[in-house]
Amino acid sequence: MERTYLDDAVLISILSNSNNDKGSEVTFLTGKVINDQTNNFRVGKFLITTELELCSKNVFLTKTGELFETSNFPSMTEMFCAEFLLMRINSFELEQILAMRRCTDNAKLISAFDNKKPTIEPLGVELLG
Repeated sequence: MERTYLDDAVLISILSNSNNDKGSEVTFLTGKVINDQTNNFRVGKFLITTELELCSKNVFLTKTGELFETSNFPSMTEMFCAEFLLMRINSFELEQILAMRRCTDNAKLISAFDNKKPTIEPLGVELLG
């Protein structure tokens, strides 16, 4: 099966609104495309997958049937749904979202949106820029 190969991969787990709802974990994969047998993504660009169905050490299958393989064992991070949607909709990289989370200067945080340029290709959506 054709697959997309990623480097600098990170598994993103979306935190539930309730602390006792661990059974409904939703996970995604993000990383930089290093090879794409499907010809859906540009090499060198970061992407965010659709929701993952199956995960192994370094091979991941999305619920929509796309197969991804990582060059590294992905690190893991947790995000609130709002952070994830901000990352996906506004094409922020994970590090940018984490920096926003740590930022205490509201004016600086707001200016990040004013100066924002797309850097990530959400699965199935090609961004210009």
